[in-house]
Amino acid sequence: MKKENWFFLGLLGVIVIIACGCGFLAFQKVEDTPVITDAVKIKEEYEMLNEKINDNNLKYPTVTLSDDNPFVYRSESEIIDILNNKTGVIYFGFSSCPWCRSVLPILEDAAREVGLAQMFYLDIQNIRDVLELDENDKVVTSKEGSNGYYQIVELLDEYLSEYSLTNEKGEEISTGKKRLFAPTVVGVLNGEIVSFHEGSLDSQKSGYDALDDKEKEELKKIYVELIQKTLEGTCNEAC
Repeated sequence: MKKENWFFLGLLGVIVIIACGCGFLAFQKVEDTPVITDAVKIKEEYEMLNEKINDNNLKYPTVTLSDDNPFVYRSESEIIDILNNKTGVIYFGFSSCPWCRSVLPILEDAAREVGLAQMFYLDIQNIRDVLELDENDKVVTSKEGSNGYYQIVELLDEYLSEYSLTNEKGEEISTGKKRLFAPTVVGVLNGEIVSFHEGSLDSQKSGYDALDDKEKEELKKIYVELIQKTLEGTCNEAC
């Protein structure tokens, strides 16, 4: 064989070896990149506000969640599909809501105790409408909610609280509308709402007030029963 052929064969072999090596390193890089789950993202989303001061000069309640918490993101359309047709436990809230921050670790504990692998989470902070009172105490809409939000409100209508505003005199003015408040937890079985809990406890007057051990146990019991009602219904349908 001519020297030129040996040279080209050798060069080709070197190129193949280099290409294989680069491919292996690229594969290793992909393999070594950690997968960031919804659980980790939600943990970071809530915990990043720990010790921070909000616009009202109040410190956000501290939240601690595990890396394998049960919360998974769902879109508005996916939540609507669950409410209409499917089964699951839904948590409506948002990270800067003090009430949500107060109850979320308790909700995680309840899910873990019952063995619920996934709880669907919809962040409702920016999808809701914003209503205000003008100088004549007339209710005006300063921001429309999303189409998905209005559909969710319609599906939950009979369970939701009336939405009222407080004027400068401290008087409550009804808006004539329902409101999806945060936090709200809903159990759904085959498109039927079987359990519902809004807010925290009546004894917690502010989301910035820490729950004591007795209150935590009381709220956890509520959540456990809510989740169990959904899971037991699933079992009854399947067994």
